[in-house]
Amino acid sequence: MKRNHLILFIIFLLTLSLRLYFSFQSPYFSIEGYETIRQVQHIRENGLPLFKDELSYGGRALFFPPLYYYILAFFNLFLPGWLVFKLIPNIFISSLVFIIYLISGHITKNKKIALFTAFLSGFIPVFYYKTINDISAYTLVIPLTALLIFYFMRTEENRKYVFYFIFLIFILRLIHPSVLLLSAALLLFLLFIKLMGLKQSKIELELILFSTFLILWSLFVTFKKAFLVHGYNMIWQNIPVDMLSQFFTNITILEAIYKIGIIPFLFGLYVIYKYILSEKSREIYLLISFAFVVAILLLLRLIRLNTGLMFLSVIFVLLFSQALKVILAHLEKTHFHRLKYFLVALISLIFLLTSIVPSITYASQSLGETVNSEEAIALEWLRSNTNKADTVLSTLQEGVLITSLANRKNVADYNFLLIEDANTRLKDIRTIYTALFQTEAVRLLNKYNVKYIYFSERARNEFNIQELAFIDDKCFELVYDGNVKIYRSLCMLQEG
Repeated sequence: MKRNHLILFIIFLLTLSLRLYFSFQSPYFSIEGYETIRQVQHIRENGLPLFKDELSYGGRALFFPPLYYYILAFFNLFLPGWLVFKLIPNIFISSLVFIIYLISGHITKNKKIALFTAFLSGFIPVFYYKTINDISAYTLVIPLTALLIFYFMRTEENRKYVFYFIFLIFILRLIHPSVLLLSAALLLFLLFIKLMGLKQSKIELELILFSTFLILWSLFVTFKKAFLVHGYNMIWQNIPVDMLSQFFTNITILEAIYKIGIIPFLFGLYVIYKYILSEKSREIYLLISFAFVVAILLLLRLIRLNTGLMFLSVIFVLLFSQALKVILAHLEKTHFHRLKYFLVALISLIFLLTSIVPSITYASQSLGETVNSEEAIALEWLRSNTNKADTVLSTLQEGVLITSLANRKNVADYNFLLIEDANTRLKDIRTIYTALFQTEAVRLLNKYNVKYIYFSERARNEFNIQELAFIDDKCFELVYDGNVKIYRSLCMLQEG
């Protein structure tokens, strides 16, 4: 094994080990992760994903590309489920260091810079915040998207990369609809090539047009019914208006930079400025195009904030490698060439303080947002002591837990596609939890045929309450008492 490859493998092991250390601190997962677990278990038991969900919103159809769930189900054939969900997604996202090394090496033609960049990619704070225990498809989507960028950059060198690119487009399309980001970036790349007066490659043009048509056609086939029901609102995934207005209120620009990493962000901005105003590079324009697309989607609120930051962070890390190459080359031409070692040491120190330390902090924070033992026990009680046809009221965030862990019907969850009364349900859930008068609460509980109310610490924090004000012994029975309380609804409101 070559020395560089050995160092790269050590970086991979270091990244994976740190992630697994935090992941195994808790036997549980993030709330979103349990939706993935439910799909994988359904595939194991029935051979097919859960496209018709009898529990979410009391019954609805689901639309999604299923390949990621099949991949996890395959590993679940010979590994226990808990190990698959802890280990495999972390291996996927840790493999990004290999792909970053390939792209950085191709751009800079400098293996030392490529190794340094690969090391940086292993400690992107937002990844530790969103992918430690989420079992998210993005743990595979982001490395594969980076690999597609690498293949596209090399299509002119060897035709085999054309076939690799086409094959991987098919695969990624079956994993997640975010492949559309790459298609939009490639179209913007065509515009950059035109504006900068560079020669347009015929192979690149054909690949871009083919992949764009394939992606748009396949997404329309998958989500056709949702497009017909929601129209243009499908672009925002039918997210309720109240949620859209609050989408970015909990984060500042400085916090976004903190999640990406200060070093990649600043160096990335330098490269964008330099290559838009003076220098020319096809590879850099491709990366800039991707960054612009994600930034525009974030501004238009067409992509979740942390998802956009994960994609942006990969691009900025790659732009960092080019910035480091340019700066070191400039120093070589001056009397300060010996300062390059000092510069690398300084960058490493700043990176330690602004990326590695935040990554560890976010990893610890993510553990606090996973399901805890008290919630798990309460949900298991619901599963064992209630009828399967019962509907359980919870917060919107906990809707997935009601369907996945308690195996009961919820009133609502975060998947709003084909839900025509999503805004109404969101308002009604808030009204029930914050109701002062029993009449209004019972009316809405009857409206959704709610048999049980799940009242947790998450609900207390979300609605800023300590108890449910309308509860009394006549209409509600406390059937589970702990940090999580579960009430059975007994009263019916007479109409007329």
